[in-house]
Amino acid sequence: MAHVRGLHETGGIQALHVVRAKAQPGTLTTKLARLDHQRGLLERQLAVWTEKQQVTRERLTVVEKQMAEVGRLVRACTVPRRGRRRRAAVAAAGGQGDGAVAPSQKQPMKLEY
Repeated sequence: MAHVRGLHETGGIQALHVVRAKAQPGTLTTKLARLDHQRGLLERQLAVWTEKQQVTRERLTVVEKQMAEVGRLVRACTVPRRGRRRRAAVAAAGGQGDGAVAPSQKQPMKLEY
């Protein structure tokens, strides 16, 4: 059985109704009022869901842009092995290769937790 969170989500009791010759105005008015109330609930629920959908879409767009930026930075940091060795050899010789600035020397780093 599905979980029902409120009375507005129930379909009502499914029972056999006795057919009456004339519909009572009070009963019809009550039913109309309940349906109007349910319509109002559903309209508010739809408005909330629509707003949350827009906020989620905006957040998703921001995350996708950040992922693209980080991916671009990762691709920029990865240099082919040959290029690294050649730059390191040029830097060790003290010369400038292709007018590029010599990279700084790597420092030992301690990784202790």
